Amino acid sequence: MENFLTLVEVARCLGLSIPDTERALRKSGLRSSFTSGQRRYLRDDVVEWLETEFGSLTAERLRNMDLSNASTAGLDPSQPFVTRILEAGNIHAAVPARTRSSMLRSLASLACESGATYDERALLEQLEERESVVSTALPAGVAFPHPRDMRRIYVEGELLILARAMSPIPFGAPGGRLTSLFFLLLFPDPSMHLHVLARLNRLFRDDSLMSGLLEAEDEQEMLSLVRCVEEALISSAGSAAGS
Repeated sequence: MENFLTLVEVARCLGLSIPDTERALRKSGLRSSFTSGQRRYLRDDVVEWLETEFGSLTAERLRNMDLSNASTAGLDPSQPFVTRILEAGNIHAAVPARTRSSMLRSLASLACESGATYDERALLEQLEERESVVSTALPAGVAFPHPRDMRRIYVEGELLILARAMSPIPFGAPGGRLTSLFFLLLFPDPSMHLHVLARLNRLFRDDSLMSGLLEAEDEQEMLSLVRCVEEALISSAGSAAGS
């Protein structure tokens, strides 16, 4: 996969117009090069930058990013993609990890058990490297760990795991807040990765999802909660578009 993005491709990632994308890029300070008459940006730099922007985006910007990246990845944004990929037994309601390191080890092990990847050590190294740059934990108590460079890991297919720690753990969230829920993302396609991250960030702007997942009795109840909130999100977006 080409490791550079043109201005138009960055605009698709952002779900913005070209002028708005140019303004956002000027503020970002991202390095670029000029080749064949086009300014180009490193794909990895763009993705890493966007990952730090989710929390500050307006609901409209987050929705645009969700829909635009779904379209680029060939997905139907009106479908509950997060729910569907979690349905394959990828929810774990009682992970006994007590530290960031042990949680990352548990996630790497669960990923290998799923059959999506087989090199547990390489995956763990990439998860640790990504967390060393900046924590993927949000203040609300949820984190979205993922490899820093998916090209260094062989995967059989996409994977999303939801793991709930048996007790909250320190994972690097702002203000030293503890984290209880962890979504491991393994998506080789950067557009699909950004779509899922945007969708998850949208879902967790509904406070009832966090509290519900913490109180759920088991994996099936957790899945039902995710499905309910994701379908409501899609339904409300469709109603707004039709009004």
